[in-house]
Amino acid sequence: MHKALVSKVELPPILVSIPQAATMLGRGTGAIYGLIGDGKIRAVKSNARTLIFVDSLHEYANGLPKADVKPRYRKPQRLR
Repeated sequence: MHKALVSKVELPPILVSIPQAATMLGRGTGAIYGLIGDGKIRAVKSNARTLIFVDSLHEYANGLPKADVKPRYRKPQRLR
């Protein structure tokens, strides 16, 4: 007998929890609640859970200003 081939399609999430959103942005959960309160990311309630729209996390991250980091000059080890 031949085994039936089952293809598994992985869909990206639409909503994530507060801790997941914090991990995705590299911020703490308090910062996520602050962004929700400021209207910078969108959230909904599902029963008692607060869930964040993943696309609003992308919009927020894409809207952040570019980092202007200047390279530091370090003397070579032998000159220190």
